[in-house]
Amino acid sequence: MEVLLHAGLDLARFQAKFSKVRAAIERDDFKGADLKKLAPTPYWRAKLDDASRLLVRFVRHGDRTACLALEIIPHHAYGKSRFLRGAQLDASAILPEASPEQARLDAEPLRYLHPGQAVFHLLDKPISFDDAQEAIYRLPPPLILVGSAGSGKTALTLAKLRQAQGQVLYVTQSPWLAQSARGIYEAFGYENPAQEAQFLSYREFLETLRVPVGREVTFAAFQGWFERHR
Repeated sequence: MEVLLHAGLDLARFQAKFSKVRAAIERDDFKGADLKKLAPTPYWRAKLDDASRLLVRFVRHGDRTACLALEIIPHHAYGKSRFLRGAQLDASAILPEASPEQARLDAEPLRYLHPGQAVFHLLDKPISFDDAQEAIYRLPPPLILVGSAGSGKTALTLAKLRQAQGQVLYVTQSPWLAQSARGIYEAFGYENPAQEAQFLSYREFLETLRVPVGREVTFAAFQGWFERHR
């Protein structure tokens, strides 16, 4: 079974321990990884050391099943998990028996899973970019992104938006689409303290614009300004 890493997962303090857990999962040795289901959630946990756990879940695409490494949980603090979102888990929630077969049955189906990419992204659901999408994700702005319906423009735009700092603005066609984009962007309690993001419809955006006090611009005045700055 393959193991994929969340793009935001920080393994700096646990690289060696994670490598052992990863190797065990890849050979379907759930006992070696001490991998157990956290009922009634769709998540599982693997043991990194006596105090730290790795939160994972499983996805499938066709006949492939992958284990998604999501988050490090220090000191058994499941209540502070971004993904468990305050779920109260006691000893009875950690199921004693776990198997690769059960994980495959529990796996969430995905529309696409890159055949060779070891990293996945996460908005309101796990996302695996294809090569073209991944290349765009890594390009610095400004960008103009053009694609047909269902090509992943919104997911790619929101994933890139998370990289921005300062004040950022997402503008779309209607208030409903703006709030939907906000919900996807902030899914699983995502926060970015380095930015202040707003999601507005075109009409809402136009209503924020203020025309400064002054006289109306005539064509002659505009022509003079244009000639000076062309």
